[in-house]
Amino acid sequence: MDPDSGRIETLLREAGGRPFTVCSNVVAAPDGALYVSDASGRFPLEHWMGDLLEHSGTGRLIRYEPGTGRADVVLEGLHFANGVALAPDGSYVVAAETGAYRLTRLWLTGPKAGARDVFADGLPGFPDNLSTGADGLIWVALAGPRDPVLDLLHRTRPGPRRLLWSLPSALLPGPRPTAWVVALDAEGRIVRDLQRPGADYRMVTSVCEHKGRLYLGSLVEHALGVTSAAPGGAVACSRREPG
Repeated sequence: MDPDSGRIETLLREAGGRPFTVCSNVVAAPDGALYVSDASGRFPLEHWMGDLLEHSGTGRLIRYEPGTGRADVVLEGLHFANGVALAPDGSYVVAAETGAYRLTRLWLTGPKAGARDVFADGLPGFPDNLSTGADGLIWVALAGPRDPVLDLLHRTRPGPRRLLWSLPSALLPGPRPTAWVVALDAEGRIVRDLQRPGADYRMVTSVCEHKGRLYLGSLVEHALGVTSAAPGGAVACSRREPG
């Protein structure tokens, strides 16, 4: 999208012979390539809970070269691939696996180029969108805390998970209301943890740091949340209504 004119151009609709089901996030690398996450190969966005329950790992990360139009699948088997962020020096890209409570890393440069490993595992909540801050920290929006029921289901056979997905949506487990973001250092350690009960702003699904402030988005709210990026303390959101 051209921010001045509002003109929109579609660059990519599919990769690896498969159309995008939930084209979730994109980040531009220093070499001009775009890294795009496709969250699920089976469930559309409105049925994101179905993907988390099924836990079949059909998400992927795609590298797209605008100049050549080439699109390559560089990571597969991701559990609801979501946020994407780059290391400050562009040496690796990180993708959030919402359904696995982890961040998976793909090395782009150096001796490990092309290798995949775990950047952070066992996160305390569902990681959604990511962004790299001015100080090099990777900010993670946590849509909600871990769900014990979902953790238990992931250790069972597929049958019980499919049975639960057939229940009415009102009976399905869902994120508890909270406003929560964390920041990770280059070692994948949580170094900032900002959270509070989601009384008036909940289910933070995106976070962007700019000049010492965090701008938060939500899948269920109709406003932006704004808070300080300083360490310590709980999230104190002020609502910024669109327009």
